[in-house]
Amino acid sequence: NLLIYSDIILDFFSGSATTAHAVMQLNAEDGGNRKFIMVQLPEKTDETSDAYKAGYKNICEIGKERIRRAGEKIIRETGKTDLDIGFKVFKLDSSNIKEWDPDFDNLEQTLFDLQNNIKEDRTKEDLLYEILLKIGVPLTVPIDEIDCRGKTIYNVAYGSVLVCLEDEIDLDLVREMLNHRSEHMPPKVIFKESGFMSDAVKTNALQTLKKHGITDVRSV
Repeated sequence: NLLIYSDIILDFFSGSATTAHAVMQLNAEDGGNRKFIMVQLPEKTDETSDAYKAGYKNICEIGKERIRRAGEKIIRETGKTDLDIGFKVFKLDSSNIKEWDPDFDNLEQTLFDLQNNIKEDRTKEDLLYEILLKIGVPLTVPIDEIDCRGKTIYNVAYGSVLVCLEDEIDLDLVREMLNHRSEHMPPKVIFKESGFMSDAVKTNALQTLKKHGITDVRSV
């Protein structure tokens, strides 16, 4: 066996994700903790094929379903219910943050449009993963979603990074974030720049975090 127990296997031409299937199977056989990265262009399936008729419009959709079914099958056959068969799907895209591209003939409108610098068709999860990439956090770390009065706080890597991308952020929400900080080191705390209820709330939030030893506070 040339693959050690903790290798990362990268397949740039994953097709229907046969490599992912093989990695999960090998982990089940020897108790390894290998991970896989599958890369595939979304090539369209033939409209006359059974896959297309079953709803798989491109080869990536086939690969995702293959991984799901293979993982479930391996668990059924081995009885190892603690086997990690989870995976995340990412698609290459442009930044979620609007670029500064001023219309000098209508600068007032350009500034107005940038009051919210996040693109309208993007979700909070889209922005979250871009933030993690930019601060160098692996995309495989655990992420817990904490509900605080209908607003979401993201607890990343056991409190190492705390992110809130909501609007109308108040001090109660900031105090709730403190309850989830890491016990081992001061976390990075990240907010949406336009998310605070007011400049006064933002100032008080920074001071509250500083009092608790948190100085690495960023906004997007």
